[in-house]
Amino acid sequence: MAAESKSQNSSLTSSNENHFFKIATLNCWAIPQPWPIGSKHRKLRIGKLIEALGACECNYDVVTLQELWSEDDFLLIAHQVAEKYPYSHYFHSGFTGSGTAIISQYPITSTLLHRYSLNGFAHHIHRGDWFGGKIVGMAEVTIGDLKVSIYTTHLHAEYNRKNDLYLPHRISQCYELAQFVRHTSLGADFVVLTGDFNIEPNDLGYHLVVNIAQLSDAWECRPNRDAPESFCAGMTCDRPDNCFTSPSVLKDSPQGKRLDYIMFQSRRVGLEVKECKNCFGQIESMDKPMNYSDHDGLCATFLMKADPPTESSSDRRSQSSVDRRLFLALCFILFALLVATLNIESSFPYLFVVVAIIRFVSTFSLWHGFIGLTIEMKALKETKFSMRKILRAIT
Repeated sequence: MAAESKSQNSSLTSSNENHFFKIATLNCWAIPQPWPIGSKHRKLRIGKLIEALGACECNYDVVTLQELWSEDDFLLIAHQVAEKYPYSHYFHSGFTGSGTAIISQYPITSTLLHRYSLNGFAHHIHRGDWFGGKIVGMAEVTIGDLKVSIYTTHLHAEYNRKNDLYLPHRISQCYELAQFVRHTSLGADFVVLTGDFNIEPNDLGYHLVVNIAQLSDAWECRPNRDAPESFCAGMTCDRPDNCFTSPSVLKDSPQGKRLDYIMFQSRRVGLEVKECKNCFGQIESMDKPMNYSDHDGLCATFLMKADPPTESSSDRRSQSSVDRRLFLALCFILFALLVATLNIESSFPYLFVVVAIIRFVSTFSLWHGFIGLTIEMKALKETKFSMRKILRAIT
């Protein structure tokens, strides 16, 4: 349920005046379970985030948030900052919730979400992505007489880059994300996509999003991009200056990773990036160094120009088949064992637990082999055929 209230709407006409639009995004890392299962210092960090959002120097027009897994945390934030950000929306999805939300100084006139067709595996309980129901959420924000499509998303985590089991799912999500933005933003005056993509700039998923949705990366378009930067400028995750970063991850990425993005597209209103930088990093006035999250935030300031912009110029399927055959073979073996041990409990009561485990594993293997992996294969096939059509159209 969206938490919304009325506020005074700033007028923005299509005159020759230029206006600024400022947006920020942050992965809050707010898993509500107690540490070490949940997120460390969650309540303290949420409270400090509320203070930061309410501060005078925090002048964002829109803020998008990810990993707010508890709706109560979102409602607390929305209530505490309602005077400054009277419009808000939480995107509901999955078993635990999508974790994605938006707060805005301007009216949110409509919302829409798309749940990704592939999002990990149900039996990977230790990961939790499947239960979260990862989505891309859209909020149509009205700024005066302008309609702005704001998107926020959180894609499947990588976990192990050297042996990335979830790469096909994340690629599929990137493609669906790009298509969703492309087809739902046609009536917008300009478009902004934000969130934790869990992909790096050189990854295939990044190029799918940028090229299919025809978006520009605000970090790459910042005015001072050629100037010397600090050691880990622009990096948003696994930063060496983040107190939640494990020392082991710094061996492969000593400067951190750029996983969070603000992308944009000019439509009937021209956009020029005036500034793009990290935000919501280290919490000030703390006895011991602490960050708002295990991610740094990212913010961008756009100059909105009233004049119109000029126009800018099957491995996983095979693995899925193998997995399905393995699960089905296991299913038949276990079924044979089950039949062979139908009456064993009466003769050997102490084998009840063993028989129960065999029955459970055989039932799961049957379900995952016939249903789970079939769903995965069809989703990958749909992504493949749809991407093939786009490639044919542009070649």
